[in-house]
Amino acid sequence: MARLHAEERRKQLLEAAREEFLRVGPGSARVSDIADRAGVNVALLYRYFDSKEQLFEEAIVEPLDQLMRTRLVSTPVPGVPDMIDAFYRALLGVFTDYLEVFHVVLFSDRANGQDFYLRRIAPYMDAIAAQTAAADTVWSQTLDPKLTTPMCVGMCWGVAMDAHFRGVEVDADTAVAALTAITIGGLSLAAEIDPSSRGTAG
Repeated sequence: MARLHAEERRKQLLEAAREEFLRVGPGSARVSDIADRAGVNVALLYRYFDSKEQLFEEAIVEPLDQLMRTRLVSTPVPGVPDMIDAFYRALLGVFTDYLEVFHVVLFSDRANGQDFYLRRIAPYMDAIAAQTAAADTVWSQTLDPKLTTPMCVGMCWGVAMDAHFRGVEVDADTAVAALTAITIGGLSLAAEIDPSSRGTAG
């Protein structure tokens, strides 16, 4: 077993834990398997981490938390076509690169997933909705941004998820162009529809 400085060893253990959590999920992951993957014994692993829960927090949750604080928070708010394009490009890139991590954090444990969603994703959604409502956008805003924001984010998630499970790469340029066209065209069209006409006979 190679001797590493403490910080290097810690990074090695976190990488092994990340790989194991993504492979089998936090419920099925075992500390002994993480240690084996890192090429160390369990006693050495416990010198750096108190529990499997701490490993999961530092290997999976904290990096995703940092991602949400940096890459997504700096994403342009949709307003004009170029900003909508940049918004979708950044969001699609995050979902494509980190889909498995999002899945583990959000869906492996309901309570933990809800906590992360309410603490990080929901405020991001709310901020976009609020800024979109206040911005001079390319469409007449007749739809509630609190509803359309998760719809737009959900389209990106769907594109990334479909590509992941089909085992294909996302053509970002084509996908972003389509998402931008759907957003501008769809919301512009919605502005022309009189909501009071729904359900009335022709």
